[in-house]
Order: sequence, then structure tokens, then C-alpha cells
Amino acid sequence: MPAPDGTVSEARTAHLSDPRHPTSGTRLRLDTPLAPAVLIAIAYTVFSLLLLHARHNDISLFVVAGGVNVDARKVPADLTVIPNIGGYDGITFYRFALDPFTASRTEFGITLDTPPYRNQRIAYPFIVWLLSLGHARWVPALLVIVNIAAAAAMAAFGGAFSRRLGYHALWGVIVPLYPGFLLTLSRDLAEIVASMFAMGAIWAISARRNCTAAILLTCAALTREPTLLLAFALAGAWLIERLLRRERRIAPVVFLAPIVIDVLWQVFLTARWGTSPLRSGAPAMALPFVEFARFFAAAVPRRIQQQRLYFLECLFLVSTVLTVVLTWRRTRTPLEWRFAWLGYLALASILPHTIWLEDYGYLRIFSDLFVVSAVIIIASTNGARWFALITAGGVWLYLARILVKLG
Repeated sequence: MPAPDGTVSEARTAHLSDPRHPTSGTRLRLDTPLAPAVLIAIAYTVFSLLLLHARHNDISLFVVAGGVNVDARKVPADLTVIPNIGGYDGITFYRFALDPFTASRTEFGITLDTPPYRNQRIAYPFIVWLLSLGHARWVPALLVIVNIAAAAAMAAFGGAFSRRLGYHALWGVIVPLYPGFLLTLSRDLAEIVASMFAMGAIWAISARRNCTAAILLTCAALTREPTLLLAFALAGAWLIERLLRRERRIAPVVFLAPIVIDVLWQVFLTARWGTSPLRSGAPAMALPFVEFARFFAAAVPRRIQQQRLYFLECLFLVSTVLTVVLTWRRTRTPLEWRFAWLGYLALASILPHTIWLEDYGYLRIFSDLFVVSAVIIIASTNGARWFALITAGGVWLYLARILVKLG
């Protein structure tokens, strides 16, 4: 049983480490954050290699370079430009990984469509730039490698968080088994890295490591701005603790640092590009759940594989939300993550029609909601954890098979 503060009791630890216990050695070898990290690293590496093989062993095809904003005559020689496609967001992360300090709209044969909006998500390409040591030919491979490493780190943080609650570390695999992360990996996007930082911050807060949490949450916000909602949720929980004169678990630096730094980053980008990131890229919102209901109705299972996939993904998202709702009163999740979950659910409910055109849109947006959902589920009942693991793993495998088949 877990101790009152959420950590593993000494009696439980001593019992498991007793060499006379028949499963003590095996459990201790697996009950470590390294175990889920290794499993997830293997899973994502195998998927990446299969997808790479399907893409004729050209790692630059993960960038999905193409469209009117890419000049095939001027791009680096190691980047393959795909004709007759519109391209995708990975091209902007590739561009900033070549030069994260650029102030030019067009460089390396690539033109940024909304420079301030793209530039605000700088952490992922900045990490790749650091690792590339200025070698442009390394960038396509590093974009994939960093995502795989981030998925493994996310599992490690999930495992460490599980152990803080007194549960087995292997439950940490639930977090990176989100099917949408396969789409992220397949097109060099930033959701995996952002979620890794977010999960790391959640673990650090549970371990009362305030400075570490502040750094990780700041990095998350600089990777994808929606993760900043976690900071506002922490601020809300901190305020309630003060008003009710409860134990102060949350240090102000944890939520003030990411908020202040992100505001300064937004101001800097506004001065650099002449317009704010929010104004240049924020989509119009719809009435709550209206667009989702329309999409869900249109995705009724048909003979078309894509429609069947969309319907399965919708069922998975709905089942995840319902699992959280059903375990709401039994979960040991602190107030801040409940606030965050409600905030992300509200945000997801007003997504516009353009987001619901394909799973590359809505599954990316739902990554934040899933991470917080996984945190709540891990802290709840054993049945909820098994259900989340089976559903997430099942849809993950099904989507992986389809993506490899499509190449």
C-alpha cells in the first residue's frame, strides 16, 4: 500500500526486496523507470525502421517536404522534395533545425507561411540543431531520433510518477502509447517532445522538485504553447491552497517561470516578425462539441479503411474521456491536474471544422488531453489502468500497421 504522501512505503519496499520473496528479483528489475523506457524505445524504433523501409530508406521523407513554400532547386541536397503534395508542418521544424536563430522568411529554399506562429515552437528544432553540430545532413535523422528518445523519456517519467504513487513502474507505458504520437513521429512533429517535457514536469511536481518542474514546464511551453495550460492549472491550485490555508505543495516558481518566459518569448517574436504568434496562427473556434459530433457521425464504419480508422480513433478518444469521468471520484490525482484536464477538454470541445478533416489534425491536438488523462487514470483504479493500456496499445498497433502499409 502507498504511504499517505503518495510514496511507496518502507514496508512494501522491504517486502519486495526480500530475497526469499519468489518474485522479488524479477519485480525489482522491472519496477524501475528504465523498464517502460526500454519497452517504448523498442516499440517506436521498430515502427520507425518499418516506416523507413516502406519509404525506400529515405529518412528525409519523414519531413514531408513539398508544396508552394518549398523550392526543390534550393533545398539542401539531403532533403527529398515530394512532388504534387502540399507538404506538412514537419518542413518548418526541419527549417528551424537548420538555423533556429533565423530572422528570414525564406531560407534553405523553404518559405515560412506564418513565421511568428511557427517560430514560437522552437524547443524541438533547437534540440536537433544542438545535436547536429551544424551538420545539415544529420538533421533529417536527428528529427526522428529525438522523437524516439523523447517517447522513451516520457515512459520513464510516467514510470517514475507511477512509483511515486506506489504502483508498478510499467504503468508508465500508458502515456507514450497514445496513438497520435505515431503521426507525430511519421512527420517530424513536436507533440512527443512537448508531452515528454509535460510528463516530466508532472513527475517533478509530485516529487517536490520545484526547480526541475519549472525548467521542464518552460521547455514544454516553448515546444508547444498549449502545454502552458498546465502552468495556469498549477496557478489555480496554488491560489486555492492559499485561500483554504492548506499545505502549500506548489511553489510559485513552477508556474510563474513558464508563464513569464513564454510571454517574453511572444514579445520577442512579435518584435522580430512584426505580428504576434497568437494573431498569426490562432484558428477560429466552434460551438462546444458541435464539430466533433458532425465528424463522429460522418465517420460511421464504412468499407473505406480511412473512415473505419477515424471511427476507431473517435471511439478511443471518447472511451478515454469516459474512463476519466468514471474514475474521477476515486483517483488520487491532485487538484491541479483535474483543472488541467477540464481545461484541455474544454479546448478540445471547441475545435473548428478544419481540425476535424483528418486524424493528423485532431489526434495532435488531443495529445495534451491524453497525457493528463493518463496521469489521472494511472492514479485511479487497477481496472481503469488495464482498460487504458489495452485500448491505447490496441489502437497504437492498428494505426502503426496502417501507417507502415501506406508508407
